[in-house]
Amino acid sequence: MKMKDFTNSKIVKVNCDFCGKDMKCPEEMLKTSKRHMCYTCFQNSKNIKNVRDEELKNIHVDVPMDELTDTIAENFADEMVEDVFQDIWSKKKKDFKELSKKELSKEMFGAGVYMGIQAFMDSTRDIEKNKETEPGK
Repeated sequence: MKMKDFTNSKIVKVNCDFCGKDMKCPEEMLKTSKRHMCYTCFQNSKNIKNVRDEELKNIHVDVPMDELTDTIAENFADEMVEDVFQDIWSKKKKDFKELSKKELSKEMFGAGVYMGIQAFMDSTRDIEKNKETEPGK
């Protein structure tokens, strides 16, 4: 999920393409977003499942600021499970068979924490690199 800072952008009213509810959208996002989704519709997984993956990147989701941290963390966790779980499981399946359920849970939890911290550190490094290469910096 790519995030941009729109705090200084002009806000315009649009309608959710899924339920028709009024919502707000930064004006400059109108250029890049083909559809809009309110937070209520976003929380309904049926709406997401009905959208093809390549269309998801073109949908503006109006996430309230107080929900943003949880939403990012939840989406990140879901993405990591989809992308990484099978790889970890297939590489360590034999070792896992010898563990108790509690030990297995701790091992997988630890792998998740490690992957999360690693991804956070990578994104922080990427942000710093981008700041260094921005024109006028």
